[in-house]
Amino acid sequence: MTPRTHVPSMGDARSPEATQLALPGVVESLSHRYVRSGPDLVHEIVVGRRTFTSSIRLESTDPTDDLLGAWWKAYLRGVRPDTNARGPAVRVAELFCASGGLVLGVDQAARELELGVRSIAAVDQDEEALAIYRRHNSTSVTTTKSVSTLVDYRVRGQGEDCTFVYEPELVDPEWSDLVGSIDVLLAGPPCQGHSNLNNRTRRNDERNALYLTVPAIGVALRAPIVVIENVQAVVHDRKQVVQSAIALLERAGYSVTTHVLRAAELGWPQRRQRFFVVARRDRPPLPLAEVSRVFSAEPRDLWWAIGDLEHHDSDHFMDQQPELSEENRRRIDWLFDNDEYDLALDQRPTSHRNGTTYNAVYGRLRPDQPSPTITTGFMTPGRGRYIHPTQRRVLTAREAARLQGFPDTYDFTVRRGAPPSKAKLSKWIGDAVPMPLGYVAAIAALAPGWPPTTHRS
Repeated sequence: MTPRTHVPSMGDARSPEATQLALPGVVESLSHRYVRSGPDLVHEIVVGRRTFTSSIRLESTDPTDDLLGAWWKAYLRGVRPDTNARGPAVRVAELFCASGGLVLGVDQAARELELGVRSIAAVDQDEEALAIYRRHNSTSVTTTKSVSTLVDYRVRGQGEDCTFVYEPELVDPEWSDLVGSIDVLLAGPPCQGHSNLNNRTRRNDERNALYLTVPAIGVALRAPIVVIENVQAVVHDRKQVVQSAIALLERAGYSVTTHVLRAAELGWPQRRQRFFVVARRDRPPLPLAEVSRVFSAEPRDLWWAIGDLEHHDSDHFMDQQPELSEENRRRIDWLFDNDEYDLALDQRPTSHRNGTTYNAVYGRLRPDQPSPTITTGFMTPGRGRYIHPTQRRVLTAREAARLQGFPDTYDFTVRRGAPPSKAKLSKWIGDAVPMPLGYVAAIAALAPGWPPTTHRS
């Protein structure tokens, strides 16, 4: 899908030099760089004439030649940057929040822009996931109600002709009290209806209609910023939910930018990509494509992220290896005994032996490359390339969580410290948005200036 905000080419975004953005009246330029300062690593983000500075204390083992890698390694250890926070806290609400993921990138970006984040409200029908989200974000208002029950709205038409029949109104008492007090609405509507693995109802799934509840709630809340993420295939929905959502937002006074953000292009060790919509009401957001270009970097490899866990011995549920069938153990042995990364056809299930379009299934990960997309099936060899590169097993939850951008300090325990089921854990981790994607979306949304000029109660 063509981005809604158009700007000229900016040249080599990997350069630390300021990169010009054609946004007169908003910012004149955007650039960033990492520099060593004694024992500290400093990140400078320059937006027009403003410079935002944050720093971390490096450990003696941190590399000196990969400053971005050192910054993110510290993040994965749970280190948050020191900053001279001057701006007011960004008040966030999130729909379909699960156990967290998207908000991690938003929080990191806000910190580096010298802002705080305050979690006001969150919604998810998974009660355990919502409890984990609330614990990590100190969220004030949470509910397991369906998002569609929070707001009264109707639309007519679709695509560019889509309009609200009347002004959306929040009908849930707790949420109606939040009108005017939310700065950023985040949402990742269910994407199974758009998945390329969903051959039955793909592109025409009733769940896809939940996408339109996001602009409805954003408009009803009078939120200055709305951020929506989903799979790339969402733009091919037969009911044109993306095009409809953009039309609804633009008619409500928002400027909109869209782009497919790719984690590996941002230097992250995973080839995951998501389609983002960023809308801002008081002034235009920065063009997502250009922010992505400014923050682009060569991807780190799998071993950068999980190499230190190769022989990690722990009874913690995040480090436990799932039970494998005898057949899957045999397939893994074949890969290692033959020093192969792709399983031969005669070693696959009978249904695959005439060829398969999913060649990565039962595959072994390559340590010197970024990982493929981490999905909810990362604990099962038959659902993707998830076999460890040096150990005869699949990825552990901790390894997959790192690849998704969850710090090692992230606590997935549920009530009374009980571990979650493996099915729940793999879903929470596999469905999450890698931190760098939410980070870039938040830079595009927040960097033009804060607080928003539309309201501040």
